Amino acid sequence: MPGKIILYFFFLLITISSFAQTDKADDLYRNAMQLKTEGKCSDAVEVLKKSVDLKPDFTAALYELGWCYNELQLYKEALVVLQKAMLLHPTGHKIIYESGFAKYKLGQINAALEDYNKALDLNPSFAKAYAVRADLYKDAQKNTAAALVDYLKALEFDSITVKTYYWIGWCYNDLHQFEKAIPYLQKAIGFEKQNYLSYAEIGFAYFSLNQIDKAVEHLLIADRLKPNFETTLYYLGICYVRQNKKPDAVKKYNELVLQNSSYAGTLLNEIKKMK
Repeated sequence: MPGKIILYFFFLLITISSFAQTDKADDLYRNAMQLKTEGKCSDAVEVLKKSVDLKPDFTAALYELGWCYNELQLYKEALVVLQKAMLLHPTGHKIIYESGFAKYKLGQINAALEDYNKALDLNPSFAKAYAVRADLYKDAQKNTAAALVDYLKALEFDSITVKTYYWIGWCYNDLHQFEKAIPYLQKAIGFEKQNYLSYAEIGFAYFSLNQIDKAVEHLLIADRLKPNFETTLYYLGICYVRQNKKPDAVKKYNELVLQNSSYAGTLLNEIKKMK
């Protein structure tokens, strides 16, 4: 009987110790989430690592650790942790998404696309996954049409992200559907009036539609917000050529020359055609 009592207390101590470790892991996790909220990802990483050491199957902590590594651009470290999390939770769409993000940044394009597809199969309303898959189509595969479809899909589920409106406008411009581009770029400007890229892109759309005065109006705003941005300088120069404002066009040419811009020669050729 005394032996059984001793054994009982032994297992009781182990159980109490296990619960204590779990509680400590949970406390560390909550502390890490506060650090993450404060933008202190490096500090959060150290706390999350301690949490996972105490509770190796802590899926939420593994996911957040992977997220923080991605945020810190430590993609190899992120992928190791996220793969552990996926073994514990194979249907976690956010875990799979973060894994895809890490793979994309590591140049593993096809593997990243597989993860994005899987995440969207698990959660078809995951706006962020549509947006990053669109980035992959646009940047890695140079497939503007496929990117546009995904950006539009992202917008269905998240209508307040300025980046999405901008890239939809950019895609329409790239596809020479300039009239369709303008409303989305105007929406992007409405959200973020200091976004020079949106002004430059809408200026390009108006230029392409031969609405030169409107193009100049928006390009001048872009130039004020971001001086010496070569795309803005070039299209301002071309607009001045169209308006027969040779001194203004030459000024933009000179500004491009100072930047050693490849656009300078093209603008000069247009200026030489002026009467």
